[in-house]
Amino acid sequence: MSCQVIKKQIVSELLDRYLFELGVLEDAYIGARYVPREYTKEEAERLIKVVSEIMSSEL
Repeated sequence: MSCQVIKKQIVSELLDRYLFELGVLEDAYIGARYVPREYTKEEAERLIKVVSEIMSSEL
């Protein structure tokens, strides 16, 4: 398999696994400018874990 195909497969798997969390992060990014929103400690920890895993994926 080519490197490009492997990268696409990894991205696809991460999207499948973390679709909800990525949506929450997107909402937080957009909403931070317009709508105040507080997150619980558990929500923040879960999102930090997701981001850490995605950032450490070998893309």
